[in-house]
Amino acid sequence: MLDYNDPRGNGRKSIEETVSPEVWKKNVAFTEKLKSILAKHPLSTHPLKEFFEKETLNETVSLKLHLEFGVGFAQIFTDAVLEAMAKARQLETTLGPKAKVTARFLWAINLMDEIGYVPGENGDQYRGNPWGAHYFQYVDMLDKMGGNIMDIVGYEGSAETMASRKTFTENYENYPSLATVLALSESIFDKFAGAWADNVGRSTNIDTSTGYHTIHVEDEHGESIDDDHSEDGWTLVRQAITPEMYDEMEEKVKTWLDTWYKFADRIMDIAMS
Repeated sequence: MLDYNDPRGNGRKSIEETVSPEVWKKNVAFTEKLKSILAKHPLSTHPLKEFFEKETLNETVSLKLHLEFGVGFAQIFTDAVLEAMAKARQLETTLGPKAKVTARFLWAINLMDEIGYVPGENGDQYRGNPWGAHYFQYVDMLDKMGGNIMDIVGYEGSAETMASRKTFTENYENYPSLATVLALSESIFDKFAGAWADNVGRSTNIDTSTGYHTIHVEDEHGESIDDDHSEDGWTLVRQAITPEMYDEMEEKVKTWLDTWYKFADRIMDIAMS
């Protein structure tokens, strides 16, 4: 009889079972190397975090920062997860049907979190509301700042913002790369989310104890939703890659991190203007 308890744990375990133990061990070591590259990259200690912690911005500047982040990340993040679910079909030709099914199962849990579902109080039943979707919570923030939720549709982001957007969109057809960039992004954003939320609360009259700026922020136990999403992401990467991809993927990761560093620089420039 199937065990339907702990779907996230079941998903991760089932994914590991689709890869040979030898390759899985190598892939775990490689993803740990990628995490180390992230930890040592200047992005992890970018002064933007300290800036958010100390400075106060006017509402016009704060709105512009949200629009830049929206175009670069928020608007297309859920799209990228959906693309990953679809492109998981690429696994079937090499690892078989179980790989495609297990990957989609774990992506689906992440997707549910993104589009407005939350675990029930007893932990085994989901509750949900579409207006709780992460992206809608983001556009609702624009409205609270005096913008318009349609502003994001026609907003022209900076060159650095558009380059960040492309780190996702240019990998829609390459499942291993898309899985990796998603895992990497889930592993970095919460480093800045708390400081940004505090800055918004200080710089505007918005209550950041609810809404978008609570989603990626660590709780009183030092945990955030990104912790689960990050580990899910790296699990999916370990299924998707092969040792032949290591060199290419490592170079891509370094390029993506450099691109996001330039985005953080641009955000600071706008904030200080």
